Amino acid sequence: MEGRENGDRFPELFGLIEGYAGGDDERQAMALKVIGGAYLPSLEARGLRDAKRVVDDILERHDYFVPHGKSGGVHPQSVYAVLNVAKHGGKGEDLKWGASRLFRMVEALGRRARDGEGYPKHAADAALLSASLTQLAHAAQQASRVYAEGSLN
Repeated sequence: MEGRENGDRFPELFGLIEGYAGGDDERQAMALKVIGGAYLPSLEARGLRDAKRVVDDILERHDYFVPHGKSGGVHPQSVYAVLNVAKHGGKGEDLKWGASRLFRMVEALGRRARDGEGYPKHAADAALLSASLTQLAHAAQQASRVYAEGSLN
């Protein structure tokens, strides 16, 4: 198993996720959903070492605004994938990565609202991104508190 040598615990699954990430919008949304679901505290998804790269590829392809096919608003799975990888990735750099991506998504949201296309979901999408940034800030605060307590002992 080649992936084991690289620290990837599930290389076949990750290959499938990468394949979906390179597909159409619906498959990209499914890749984001799987990544976001895998990064929950109880699942220890740290074996998906390239998850950030896959999420970045999808976000960049959509200029940081992955549209939801039905509503035209931001696809919630794109937000949840960033948030969960950032919060549960296990490293401080994951939190910084997540904050950076969420801020880019906020900027994309602003661009979309300014384009004058008629964007009825703007307030709901802004609320989702704001709540996600708040969760990330709280996670960062907890991580620095744990780090500070650990360095004092």
